[in-house]
Amino acid sequence: MSPEPAFTTLAAGAPETLAALVSNYQCGSCGGEVDTLVTDNTGLINAHIRHDDNCPVLNGHVSAIGDIARAADIPATFRP
Repeated sequence: MSPEPAFTTLAAGAPETLAALVSNYQCGSCGGEVDTLVTDNTGLINAHIRHDDNCPVLNGHVSAIGDIARAADIPATFRP
């Protein structure tokens, strides 16, 4: 990973989903993981994912939905 990675933000509302996501998320493209959790003024919790600067997920060229589904342990029958 590069020395100064950029951030993307992923929000999950259900506490049990966020807990699974924080524990298990790893970007399939660059290996990025959850760096910090932040609660905004509405109470929504955001998980900040640290990606490499050239990561295709960070740059929007590849969807993170597969990594999110794996991290949250969403059954394959409900995955897109």
